[in-house]
This record gives sequence, C-alpha cells and structure tokens, in this order.
Amino acid sequence: MESNNFIRDKIETFFSIRLERKDFVLIFVSIAGYLTWLLAFPLFGPILANYLGAMRALAIEKGRVIQIFLALMCVSSLSSGYLIDKTGKRLIFLWGSTVVVSLISLAFLVVNDILLVFPLMAILGVVAGFAPTAWGTIFADHTAPEDRGRVMGMAVAVSMPIVYSFLFLDSVNIGGLTQLGLPVIGVLYLLTLLTVFLKPVDKEIDERAARRSRGAGQRQIILYAAPLFLFYIVVGVMLSIVFPTLQDNISRITFYVTWAIPTFFGALVGGSLLDSRGRKFPMILGLAATGVSLAILGILGIRTGFVSIITLAGGYTIVVIASFIIWADLAPMKSRGLHYGLGFALISFALLLGLGVSGTTFGSVSETALKRFMYFSAVALFLCIPPLIVAEDALPKEIIEKRQMEEHLKKARERLSQNK
Repeated sequence: MESNNFIRDKIETFFSIRLERKDFVLIFVSIAGYLTWLLAFPLFGPILANYLGAMRALAIEKGRVIQIFLALMCVSSLSSGYLIDKTGKRLIFLWGSTVVVSLISLAFLVVNDILLVFPLMAILGVVAGFAPTAWGTIFADHTAPEDRGRVMGMAVAVSMPIVYSFLFLDSVNIGGLTQLGLPVIGVLYLLTLLTVFLKPVDKEIDERAARRSRGAGQRQIILYAAPLFLFYIVVGVMLSIVFPTLQDNISRITFYVTWAIPTFFGALVGGSLLDSRGRKFPMILGLAATGVSLAILGILGIRTGFVSIITLAGGYTIVVIASFIIWADLAPMKSRGLHYGLGFALISFALLLGLGVSGTTFGSVSETALKRFMYFSAVALFLCIPPLIVAEDALPKEIIEKRQMEEHLKKARERLSQNK
C-alpha cells in the first residue's frame, strides 16, 4: 500500500506543471513535431539516409548536403531571434515556418538528382531556423523555471521513438512509392498546425516585470554555452559516422531497442532531474555518462560494447534537454528570441564542426577509425564538466525548495479534507 502511494505521489509530482492546458498542448506539439521532423529527415536522419542512398550518393556527398543545411540554419536562427523580439509575433513565425518546411520536405519527392538536392536543402535550412527560435521563445514565455525540464522532457521523449521508427520504412513499397518516409514526415509535421484551433495568443510582455528581468551575466552564459558547444561537436561526430557504423554492424531492431527506447525513459527521468536537482548536477551527470559510454564502446568495440549505447542514450538525452531549456533560464524577458536564436545558432555551428571533424562524411567508417573518434569524443565530453562546476546553477535552489514546499502543503491540505 505504501509503495503504491509513493508511486502515485511521484506521478502526481511529475505532472504538477503550472501551465494552462492549451499552452501545454501548443508547446508540446510544436516541439515534439519539429524534433521528429528534424531528427528523422534533414539532420542525419534515417529518411535522408534512405533518400540519398537511393540516389547512390557518396558518403561525402551526403555530408555536403547536411553541411549546407546546418550552415544556413545557423544564419537563419540568428536573424529569426532578432525578428521575433522586434515584432513579438512568435506564433506567426512558428506556423509560417511549419507550412513552408512541410511543403519543401514534400517537394523532395519529385527530385531525383543529387545536384538539385543541394539548392532545395539550402532553402530548407534557411526556413528551418525560424521554428525552434519561435517555439523556444513561446516555451520561455509560458513555463515556470521549475517546470521546464519536465515539459521539454515529455516532448523529447515522444519524438525519439518516432524518429527511429523510420529505420524500418526503407523496405516498404506502397503503390510504387519507395520513399515513404518523406510524405509521412511532411504530413506529420504539417499536422502540428492543428494547434491553430486552440486559438493561442502571443503573450504580452509586462514592462514592469521586463525591467526587473535582467537575465544572466556574460560570464554565466559563457560557462553554460562553452560545454554545450563542445558537446554538440561530439554529437555531430556521433550522428555523422558513429550511428551509421553501428547500424551497419548490429540489427535495426537491436539499435532501436538499445537507443530509441532508452532515450524515451531517459528524457522523462532527465527532465524530472533538471527540475528537482537544478541544471548543473544533471548536466554533469549526463556528460559523464555519455563520455564513459563512448569510451567503453571504443575499448570493447561494436560487437561487444554496443550495450553501452543504453547508458549513452540516457546521458545524451539529459544534456540535449538542458540545451533546449537553458536559454529560457539565462535570457532576460525582452530578448528571449535573441538568446534562443544564439543558442540554436551555436548548436548548428557545433554540429557543423563535428561533421567537419568526421571528414564531412555521413556514413559508416572502419572500426579502427571509429575507435579514434570515440576516444576523442570521450575526452572532449569530460572537458565540458569543469566550466559547469564553477558556474552558478541556472535554477536556484530556493526556487526548487519553494515549489516543493508548496506541493507538500497542497498534498497535506488534500489529505486533511479527505479525512474530514
């Protein structure tokens, strides 16, 4: 009985998020939809791998396609942040980007020449930088600091299993259509526009509150941005060569079970940790787990060390969630768009460098080369930890304790009312 009450209390605590239902649905659907599209298609996704593979594109040609996308997404993220803050029209930028991105994704169905893929991917990169800056700003406007980890964790948790389910679609042929992933992901992302019927409105900035909201200092921003920059260089290496090599050496179902499923649970646990233990400790834990897992994979090799992907998934997911919420914590109220634009530009540029470190290759490499990259990545991740140790926590302990006390008092009142 006590164990049942404990589990029930934990579940209630996890979902005790102070957010209006329509705002939660808007944020959840927008983030989950975008991440599913991004990771399944243009950002080293299984749909892109299958699409370019059908064209007999070389690994370096595949890498160049992603390189163009990331470079232009970096530029558009910066400009979109400025425009969103200047106009205050978060929803217009979010929905407008969604429509254009979905239509361009569907346009790839009629392109069967690698030379035409490059300009189309360039246009996609320009437009794709607007959505994350928009939903990031909406996320920052509506969520309390001590709820952000769980909200983002739920969105990431839902998207990851869907992303890697596209690994199993390349052998499906319906009515002669072999690139089934493209129409599915295009339509799926377009469906996020149903949030229009919620009739959300852009949150107006309270000038008095905005004047009090100064955000973090430059030193604090650097201490968080530097580790994330190095982390995403490693992620660029992982997505460009490590994952393709793993998928060529273990079965797809094994990869799905050891990566996609753990990321689901890792996102839920990681989001909860980021709200209950502050930002620093979970990030350090995630970086350490990712670094150790990559080192084990390098030492043991793919055939025996692939089980370390499970712990890799957990650590990786925690840091990814932190990288999406930290800009909301650090930004002053009036420049949230700019901070999210800078944040996603930093992530895009780091991924671009990671792709360059791997030789601008999107494909499998030899196990000897893979080990070399594993050792580099493990060392790089441990170098991310010292700046976080000296940084102030972006979620102060006082906020966490105040929220926990309010939750305890609420439960106590509920129990008293039940006993009466």
